[in-house]
Amino acid sequence: MTGAAQGINSNLAQIARDLANKFALSAFKGTFTCGAATSTVVTDANVKADSVILLMATNAAAGALEAGANKPYVSARSAGVSFTITGAGAAAGTETYAYTIVNVG
Repeated sequence: MTGAAQGINSNLAQIARDLANKFALSAFKGTFTCGAATSTVVTDANVKADSVILLMATNAAAGALEAGANKPYVSARSAGVSFTITGAGAAAGTETYAYTIVNVG
């Protein structure tokens, strides 16, 4: 690279580092089995008040729950403690899920 291109490359690299430091992204993962109830509390200390929590069904029972009117959703987050999954109807207690917690900042 010539001098001008090296300078631009160096500046872009610094901008990328600054953005990564300002908007740090972290992700954590885990699994859980629904309780035989309308809500299940999942304990995970990585939860923040503004965490994005992504769910993925990992067995046929969870897939069936996902397809119906009882589709679970994140109904509460308790920073540093847990999050709650709730559905319109009760799970059978055999539904398994994988989750990812995404935190920005």
